This record gives sequence, structure tokens and C-alpha cells, in this order.
Amino acid sequence: MPTHLLESSRQKNFAYLPSETGSKQSSTMKDDVISVQNSPDAMLKSSDLKNRSSDVIKAFFKKTIAAQSYYKMFSKGDNFKGLGIDLADSSTRKPSLHSLQHLNNISKNYLTKIKEKLQDLTSDEKVLLSKVVDTKIHFRHQSNSNLVNTAGTLNIISLNKLQSNKVSSATNTYEGDIRCLSNQDFVFFGVEFSGDKAQLPLNTLHTTVDFGANAYIVDDQFPHGYLTLTDHFDNIIPPAFMHEHKEFIEQFSEVRREVFRKVHGDKGAKDIHIFSSKDMKVGLGLHLIDFLRNSKDTKFKKFALNKNLDDKNLDKILNFVFQPEFHVPRMVSTDHFKEVKLRDISAEDAVKASNFEALSVYMRKKDDACKVMVLAIRHAKKDVVDLLFSKFSFTRKDVIKMSNDNMIDIEYLLSDYSADGEIMKDFLERELVEPNYAFREVNSGNTMLDNALKYDKKEMIAILLEYGAVRSVVDQLR
Repeated sequence: MPTHLLESSRQKNFAYLPSETGSKQSSTMKDDVISVQNSPDAMLKSSDLKNRSSDVIKAFFKKTIAAQSYYKMFSKGDNFKGLGIDLADSSTRKPSLHSLQHLNNISKNYLTKIKEKLQDLTSDEKVLLSKVVDTKIHFRHQSNSNLVNTAGTLNIISLNKLQSNKVSSATNTYEGDIRCLSNQDFVFFGVEFSGDKAQLPLNTLHTTVDFGANAYIVDDQFPHGYLTLTDHFDNIIPPAFMHEHKEFIEQFSEVRREVFRKVHGDKGAKDIHIFSSKDMKVGLGLHLIDFLRNSKDTKFKKFALNKNLDDKNLDKILNFVFQPEFHVPRMVSTDHFKEVKLRDISAEDAVKASNFEALSVYMRKKDDACKVMVLAIRHAKKDVVDLLFSKFSFTRKDVIKMSNDNMIDIEYLLSDYSADGEIMKDFLERELVEPNYAFREVNSGNTMLDNALKYDKKEMIAILLEYGAVRSVVDQLR
């Protein structure tokens, strides 16, 4: 199936009437003032001033928001505390722009260390560094969600912001990321190294993971972002056999064994190089040179140091040796982007992403809707359950069929440790399940209340008791 491309780049054009000449002399000072105030030149200057003022205000707000995101990361992330590069965490202290300076200091420190390690560069190395610094970069965010609104604006929001807005969405940020890095108030991107936007994306995986069927490509327009050489949490360069561009890798024998590694500083595996947007290209280029100096693959080194190396092959090298990851504070909202549909979205991915448009093809008849309902229960997607109930009339017979088809009781899924109590309440209200139904499959003989008690889900316990649930006989005999 041909790749579907959708480009969105909106620009506002302002037309101004030419200045009038030869106007009559005003009879009063008042007329002169009005004439000056309403003249096209004055209006143009006023408009320019307003635009500049607006840009200054926007830039300040972006800087303030970025400072909040970095303060959360550096003050709460365990890894930064362990490395001694954290910020003091105080509930009474408001985040200040100091956190941005803290990022710059950390970035400069990592940059200084790699410069000191490499010392003098050869002429070939200088050419390669220039290529990395001069190349046009774009950032790629993949998702199964539809992130473009009806006005054609791309909006990508951090997990922290989604949660504060009480938006249910699929997430690739896990407990380890939050505890160790506390960077859940950032939006994550892969990095594309090419000036030819038409050929993007050059990559569809990041550290071997397919993050979504839709790729959103944006330009380098984020002065407060930060870059890591690979995934900020795992910090592992995947082995060559798992890499996306196998045909590129197969031509090199030695480097295939060298690339699988962790990249870190001298304080251990958690000492992950962080570069500000200002330092990131130089830092990345120098670390590539460091890798080449240590590589035993003369063919790969010759290929990388070739003065005729083009953007496309530079991208393959950088995303093979490192797979850089870029992070933008809080959110991205832009009219300047490119959207690429990489593949169809599965029913499960559409459920997890709450992508109702993609779900529509899986909900054309009742039997299909039942399958989607099971997925929505499994993934605790209340919004998808609400959508299904608004479009179909489900019966107790349908629920029994769902249980039989999936070889697991729907009642068990409704009360499992990751279940949503409000979804269970929807089923109880509609009398689609019995509050004291005894499981036949997993935990045979137990009930939803037993599950709720086991997982100490107080809200769920209250709902079940409200609808007449009692402890199972099996549980009472223990």
C-alpha cells in the first residue's frame, strides 16, 4: 500500500494598502494627530510592534514552562541525585529559570569532557564533525493517536500534562522512567538527519520499538529541548541484528559486533550524556568520532569519514551507532509539520490510543464491537467503553459470548488489578453482569468482590457492595 503523506504548513499573509500621497493639509492639530495615527506606515509599525511584543511574551512563557519541566526532572529524578547533579527539591520553592541554566551547565560539562578526550581532530574528522553540525535535522514522533485537530494543528502533549488534564491515553513512559528520571513532562522524539523533508521519515523504529502507525515530522524549532545519545532511561544501543536498516549494516563485518553497548560517562551506567539544543550537534558529532576511533572496522570508518558522505547515509550511521532521542518540555503545538501514515492501526492499538477514527473500521457490526469491548475492558479505556455503549445495545448474552470467545470471564477482567471501577459500574448498572457471579476460568469460584479485596481497590469495593455483592463462600472458608 502506498505511503500516505499529508503536509500541513500554514502561513498568514498580511496585505497593506500603499501610503497615500498628496493629501490635503489638515486644518487642526486634531486632524493631524488622527491622520498620523491612521496612516498605513503608522499602522504597519504598530502591527510590527504588537507582533514583536507577542513573540516576546510567547518566548517568555515557553521558557518558563521549560524551566518547570526541568525543575521537576532534576529535583525529583533519582538518577540525578545519585550523580550529584540534582536540584534541591523543596515544596515551598517555586521553579525558576535557574533550572535552564542547570541544564546548560550539565551540557557544557559533558561537551568539555568529550573535547578533552579527543584532543586534536584529524582533517577527515573535522569534515565529519562539520557535516553533523551543518546537517538539517528534523524530529519524528510516532503515535497510534490522531494528534492533529480539526484546524490542522499538531498537538503532542507530555504524559504529565495529559494526566493533569485527566486525559486517558496510551503511554510509553513507565514507573522506572518516572522514578529514575522524572522526565514525564517532556515529549519524546527520534531524530532524522536530512535536509530533504520529502524523503522523511528515514526511520520508523526507535531502539527497535515501533511507537505508532502515524509519524509526525517537525523542524528543529525547540531552543529549550535536550538530547540524549539514545533512550534516556535504558541507555542501550540495540544489537545490529535488531536494527531497522539491515541491508546497510550487512556490508560491515566488525562494527556489527561493536555497536551493542551502553553509552555513558565515567560515573557508571546512569551517567547519561545530556546535551542542550545548542550543544547537541557538536556533542553528537564528537561522540561519533570517539566511536570511530575505537572501532576496528576499517571499512566502516572509511565509509563514515568519506568527504562525499551524504545526509541519508549520515542518518544511517548516527541512528545505527546511537539512535539519538530528543525531548521537548511540556508540549508541541505547531502548524508546520508533516504527517506520514506508516501502516494500518490494529484494533488493540486504536483502543489503547483512544483513536475513534481508526476504531470505526473495527466497529461496523455487533460481533466486532464485542471484540473491541473486551480490549477496552482489558486496557481500562472508559472512553472507548462509553463510545461502544453509545453505538450498540449489548445484552447479557453478548457478555457470555465475550467470555467464551476469550476463555476468560468478563467479570474477572472487570475486577482485575488494572481494571477501571467505573467500567465495572457501567456493566452492573446495565445488568450485563451479576455482582456475585462466580468465576469459571481464572480463580474459579471467586467473585469480583474477592478480586477487589485482594487488590485493595476501595472504590471498586464500594461500587460492588452498593450493587449487592457479598464475599464468596470459598473465600469465607479460608
